[in-house]
Order: sequence, then structure tokens, then C-alpha cells
Amino acid sequence: MNSLEVFFLDLDFSWTLSKITPYLIPIILGAIISVLIMNKIKKRGWFKLSTILISFILPFAVYFSFFPIYEGDFSNLGITPKTTIEFAEQKSLTVVVLPNCPYCYQSIVLMKKLKERNPQIIINYWISTSDSLPPKSAILKVIPKNFTSIQKYNTAEISALVKGAFPCFILSEKRKPIKLWNNNQFGVCALDEIEEFFKSLQKI
Repeated sequence: MNSLEVFFLDLDFSWTLSKITPYLIPIILGAIISVLIMNKIKKRGWFKLSTILISFILPFAVYFSFFPIYEGDFSNLGITPKTTIEFAEQKSLTVVVLPNCPYCYQSIVLMKKLKERNPQIIINYWISTSDSLPPKSAILKVIPKNFTSIQKYNTAEISALVKGAFPCFILSEKRKPIKLWNNNQFGVCALDEIEEFFKSLQKI
């Protein structure tokens, strides 16, 4: 997330609109500049046409060069998994991570923003490891206190559930998984779906 996306999220835009709007702004800006140039340069010709075209494209091109759109940014390709692993009884979002996975650490920033927008959402972190983690291990230190963090030792079952992809995001209810996304499938559309899933819970 960049600062513009965070700004629109704080204005209570959806995750999808917060992602799209910063790309629309330079397009609108380019259109305004192009109209001003079109009215300013009276003489017709290739110079005027190319100047208008560059003016229209340039603001978007500059923004896109700093914040490109990646394949998974708008993804929502989750699946309904089959597993014998039990989840919480109440509606919850479980993030399955490894202790030393950099992408797993990045997920915490995203989940903190999700929780900030939706205090009623229950977020659990399952740390898949066959070894006991010391209380001051890095992953345990950065998981917020309003998240539940649990060490899970049934690594073979968890790996089969997430198909070896970490982090993994799992919506569940009544101890059963409803939907699962791996990190490449988990875009802004998935975040909007999660917020919709928890809407029935009263905000606190």
C-alpha cells in the first residue's frame, strides 16, 4: 500500500476503489493539462498533437513507474478447501505463516489495516513450525496483541491445506474453512469480500 491508497482507505473507500482511484487521478490530470495545451497552442500540426498526447500520458506514466500494477493486485481467485483441520467456531480470518518467511511478515501490515477498518474481525495467525518458538522470536514480536497467534505443529496437514504456499489466508465459520487464498490470489477484491463476510458482526 502506498500513502494515496491508505488515504482513500481512511476515507472509507473500498479496497478496490482505494487501489483504482490513485491511477484515475493522473489520467484526469493529464486530460486537464491536454485541454489547456490544446486551447493554448492555436497552430495545428504534429507538434500540437504530440504535445497533447505526451501531456495526457505523462502523469499516469510517472505514477505507474513508481507504483506498477502487478498480476495479483486485483485477484480474488480463492478456493473452497477440503481438510480435517478444525478452525474457530465463530467467523474468523486465519493467516497461515512460516516463522522466517518475508512475505508472511508483510502480511501483518495488511492485516493491521484490515483490523483498523473492521475492529470486529477476528484475525488468527497460525505459525506452522515443527520446532517450539521462543517467546521473543521475531514473528511473535511483530504480530499485534489483538490478533491470536498459535504455533501449529501438524505441519504436514497444514502444508497440504495451503499447498506449500505461505502466507495463506483462510475465511472460516463453524470450525470449517469457507475460502482460501494464497498470497498471489489475495488482491484487493479478496479484501472487499472478507469485509463483506464480516459485515453481519456488530462493530465495536
